[in-house]
Amino acid sequence: MKSDPSEYKQIIEKLLEKTRQRRVEWEKAFSNSFQCTVGSVDGSSFSFRISASSDGEPLSLSMFDESNNAIFRATANDLPTSPEEEYTSQAIEALYDLARRQALKVEVKLELASTLLDRV
Repeated sequence: MKSDPSEYKQIIEKLLEKTRQRRVEWEKAFSNSFQCTVGSVDGSSFSFRISASSDGEPLSLSMFDESNNAIFRATANDLPTSPEEEYTSQAIEALYDLARRQALKVEVKLELASTLLDRV
């Protein structure tokens, strides 16, 4: 499923901003994949999954409705062919990094490792 990047640009922008503000909570879904759920508006909720593939596939962001129907799937592209595609790729890469850091509690673990190394 491939959509026009302009169709979901606003959703990606909002998701990225809310993640930066830590108003969206990401958790590990499976290897190199993280997910979050937002809702409920009029009984609707939506989940997002961002994934990095180990087989060289690009990063991808997928949105699902409350029935787990795929609404869109956006992928990062190393060689974008339009400004919209370049923007989308950069936003997905930034979102993946933030989601991974949040879900894996990277900052806490780095601080703990630093403290433990100070004791060695």
